[in-house]
Amino acid sequence: MPVTIEANPHKGQLQVHNNGARYKVLAAGRRWGKTRLGVLTAMETAAAGQRAWWVAPSYRMGVVGWRPISRIGAGIPGASVKHSDRMVTLPSGGTVQVRSADEPDSLRGEGLDLCILDEASYMQERAWQEAIRPALSDRSGKALMLSTPRGKNWFWRLHQRGQEGNPEWQAFSFPTSDNPHIPAGEIEAARSDMPELIFAQEYEARFIEDGGGVFR
Repeated sequence: MPVTIEANPHKGQLQVHNNGARYKVLAAGRRWGKTRLGVLTAMETAAAGQRAWWVAPSYRMGVVGWRPISRIGAGIPGASVKHSDRMVTLPSGGTVQVRSADEPDSLRGEGLDLCILDEASYMQERAWQEAIRPALSDRSGKALMLSTPRGKNWFWRLHQRGQEGNPEWQAFSFPTSDNPHIPAGEIEAARSDMPELIFAQEYEARFIEDGGGVFR
């Protein structure tokens, strides 16, 4: 059964989804639609008979991806949804599994066609370098790294790499305001309620150098 990205994706989601780069690094503001994009990209991969992982910074944070993944899976005839393993298996034989990066060594050993790294800026860099990137090698797998920025850490460095012209890498940046489903008045209310630097990071998806400990 085919799985499409969504019935009415907004312009930015389509731009990322349709880009052909192997590694996509997406910095976006809160409520831009990162989760929806990642979930349905993973489900498309599984529908094609391939293996996809959704990797979250912690087991608890993994529920953000598991909730829609399991809901979509439950609506597909013939699909298997295993809540104990946080895995959906589609009739094609493809799978989506939600995993945690809090113990990077636990991510070793699997070959992947796709890995979604949700809130990647909150993960340890070694989860990518030592576990996830090697897992993509035997299948020439792809990665979609999603996050709101968190200073200029390893996620920022990969975002910079996506701007260097390597065709395998592509970086994207979108503020919350690019989601047409979020009222402009709500965003302006948040601007007035939050310190300027925090708003710039959380809503404008800007990489802020946190030398003063603003975000701690």
